Amino acid sequence: MARVDPSVLEMPDDAAAGTMPYFSHIDTWLRAEVNGLTEEQLDLDDQSPDRELMWWSIRRQISHIAWVSLIFAKRRCGLLLWPDGDIPEPIVWSEHHQGRNNKHGLRLDPGLFWDVPDLLDKLDLGLSWMRYVVASHPVETFREMVESRHSTLFWDDAITVLPRGAWHDPGDERMIVNTLECAIWMLFYEMASHIRSIQRIKEIQGLASAVDLARFGYLRLPHYWGETDAPAPSITKL
Repeated sequence: MARVDPSVLEMPDDAAAGTMPYFSHIDTWLRAEVNGLTEEQLDLDDQSPDRELMWWSIRRQISHIAWVSLIFAKRRCGLLLWPDGDIPEPIVWSEHHQGRNNKHGLRLDPGLFWDVPDLLDKLDLGLSWMRYVVASHPVETFREMVESRHSTLFWDDAITVLPRGAWHDPGDERMIVNTLECAIWMLFYEMASHIRSIQRIKEIQGLASAVDLARFGYLRLPHYWGETDAPAPSITKL
């Protein structure tokens, strides 16, 4: 089975290590950051074109983290989680999949999942699926499960922090090939980057961060740590 070590926050340079993310960190960090926040603090946003960080409120950041935990688990790990095809439906999948039919903007349905405890409940479910995946399968399985997808400026930027597992298709540079090992680490990095965004939004409100978040994964990049106010690389397909 794959190795999980709470002290390892990034994909090891040495492939032989075979270490996968410790997803319980996400729950611990996020709960610490949002504990005790008022409704006003949770919902502060700013849609000004030059305030990208503030386009999503803290509540929406939480909802997105919960959303991606569920969607990723189903889309990339479904065969490992439910080999018999008996997929549970804690959300209406057809309304939440990324793409033109997405009805809720990369978050959980706000009409059903608004209060923070409800959002964290769904996050707990998604994280439980991911913990099962990394604890129940060898890393070789993740390396054999490969997907090809359209590249984006985001992907081109993000894969610079990975030692392996993602590359441009030599037959079509618009496509990115990536292993499930790589994708699982990217999921962990994405969740952590949104927790960092929550910290930054709290700082704008004069609130202290609850967690001394290390700088790892995407957080090594200036857009995600907060070293620049320039827009982050686009997720639009190239």
